[in-house]
Amino acid sequence: MRKPGYGIGDIVVLRDGPLRHARSGSEFKILAVLPEADGQVQYRVRSETEGFDRRIGAGDIDGERSATSSVVVKAPAEKAGREPWFKPSAIKIGK
Repeated sequence: MRKPGYGIGDIVVLRDGPLRHARSGSEFKILAVLPEADGQVQYRVRSETEGFDRRIGAGDIDGERSATSSVVVKAPAEKAGREPWFKPSAIKIGK
């Protein structure tokens, strides 16, 4: 599984294609990182000018016009060096 190059909240620009033209190349905000499909990371994105979400692959993003992600996602327990609140080993089952 590939590591996603962009994170939630990043702004990306889509590549020009047969159905997308430079004049419609507005910026899209990444709403979610989806599971990999066809060997590439998938994203759910939304544009300010459109009223719907799109599912795009990592290959649809224009890397030159999009900023790379600086978001580092950590698990909540790792943020402050705390232990997780749920410990499966602490569960006691009576007979």
